[in-house]
Amino acid sequence: MIMQRSESDLRTLITLVEMKARDYDGHLTIMRFSTEWKAMLGTPNLDTGEGRNQVRTIKGYESLEQALLYLIIEGQGA
Repeated sequence: MIMQRSESDLRTLITLVEMKARDYDGHLTIMRFSTEWKAMLGTPNLDTGEGRNQVRTIKGYESLEQALLYLIIEGQGA
């Protein structure tokens, strides 16, 4: 079972991800699909097959908090 995070926890996660995003010119991409959340450092070029492949390979999560936590730990970027 996944615990619900408080609003302050989400703000902390966003602050930490924003700090990591500095290495990618401050770019952070958060995507919500019908069944999952995805987040990445940088900006995928969705006009190309390469950018669509980048999005496809990002692991999806049930919650925004999980996606951001993974991004903090793994630092996956474009």
